[in-house]
Amino acid sequence: MASRRSNFLSSRVFWAIAVVFCAIEGAILAFAYERNVDQLELSDQVAVVRESTTVVWRLAASTTALPGAGFPDNPTIADPQFVWLSSALQSLRTGGEIRGLDGTPFHLVSIEAADTRHILTDAIVRWSSFLRLHTHSPGSSVAYEELRALGPSLAGLGVHLAERRDEASRAAMRLVMVALGTSMLAFVVVGTLLIRQTRRFERSGQLMRSMMNQIGAGVCILGSTDKIADANRAACRMLGRPRRELRGKRLDDILQENDGVWTGERPDGMPLAIERIPGMIDSERGPLRIVTLLDVTARHLTNECLQHLANHDPLTGLPNRGFLEGYFTREVARSRAQGLILGVAVVDLDGFKPVNDTYGHAVGDELLVQIAQRFTSALRVSDLIARTGGDEFVGIFPDVGNRESLSFLGERLRGVFDHPFQIKGHTITLTGSIGLAIAPDDGEDQDSLLRAADGAMYRAKQAGRRRAPLAAVGGAGRAA
Repeated sequence: MASRRSNFLSSRVFWAIAVVFCAIEGAILAFAYERNVDQLELSDQVAVVRESTTVVWRLAASTTALPGAGFPDNPTIADPQFVWLSSALQSLRTGGEIRGLDGTPFHLVSIEAADTRHILTDAIVRWSSFLRLHTHSPGSSVAYEELRALGPSLAGLGVHLAERRDEASRAAMRLVMVALGTSMLAFVVVGTLLIRQTRRFERSGQLMRSMMNQIGAGVCILGSTDKIADANRAACRMLGRPRRELRGKRLDDILQENDGVWTGERPDGMPLAIERIPGMIDSERGPLRIVTLLDVTARHLTNECLQHLANHDPLTGLPNRGFLEGYFTREVARSRAQGLILGVAVVDLDGFKPVNDTYGHAVGDELLVQIAQRFTSALRVSDLIARTGGDEFVGIFPDVGNRESLSFLGERLRGVFDHPFQIKGHTITLTGSIGLAIAPDDGEDQDSLLRAADGAMYRAKQAGRRRAPLAAVGGAGRAA
């Protein structure tokens, strides 16, 4: 809880500082932009005022050289210079579009500063007075004096606007420098915070990894897509893979679920059984999903071995009577439900007891093992043969199709005894009696089918054939 609170507070401080710096930077840049706009507007005003001053001095110079020159003889005819100068002064007062003497367009804004507007107003009054006097008395000395007085007034206006333009330019430059300094300061502060946060995360990660490595159980940290982001040493040893190989993989790619236990193999071929316990832990980066791995391989193998011993004959490895009962019941039910034909065989070895008496039980046990191996090789993959007694075996043949197919399988069982057995230097010839039954003709349950097959086997044994005769199924039966 404390870790999460620390992380939350540090994040709030970091973002607060970042927001403050961004706000300051934005404000400074906004002021700099305003000063730059002022500079551009003042530059246009200065240019127009200077051109206006040039026009006034040109008119004044023409009048000095020759009284009445430079002015139209008829006062009703508008001089283009008069028109332009009147338009320029009006645009400076109210703002608007105007073209310079060389055709350059200017977009003027009205002069708002009180002192500058006072100078402009004085110039407009003098120009208006000049126009009025010139209209009544063209070329008069009084009009000339007004024109000469207008020149310095406009020059002073130009100087005043130029000073304001230069001040705006310097202010914009200062603000840009302040913005650059603020950016550098923000970079240093935020960078320092990020470095400290990164180092804190690294120390936290190292501490977490060290703690994980001290845990005896395997621990894997999972990413958002269930891929392994990290694993401790116990998990690496348990799964038989280094950490770099585990990263980016899913546990489902390594293990498969089997009755609640995840099983698989290590790269060295050793079996693996693991119980997975999901969980969640807090870290500097927030909640992390983890999976705790418990190695239950020994218990799993022990359970498998116990289950195998409970269901299989310890000598031959074939299923025993206990396993056969459940399997037989399931196959009868499946055959009945699907309308399939189920075959059953009962095999009894002829002359097995003399083998034990003559060669000993060790040879007899080896003989049973070889017979079991031959039985298994002779049957189909779907068939099953179980050892139900000392020298008795029962075979189950699902979906045999018909009696001819069952007889063929019986012939294959009888063929097991066609060749003698070589055991510890002894050559042993043995025969067996086989009885076959078929469901549902000879019975519809386990007991009736076994009785029918057992009866067929005894009839074959009573026939006295030395070559393991195949008994026909059903009714009275016949020896084959």
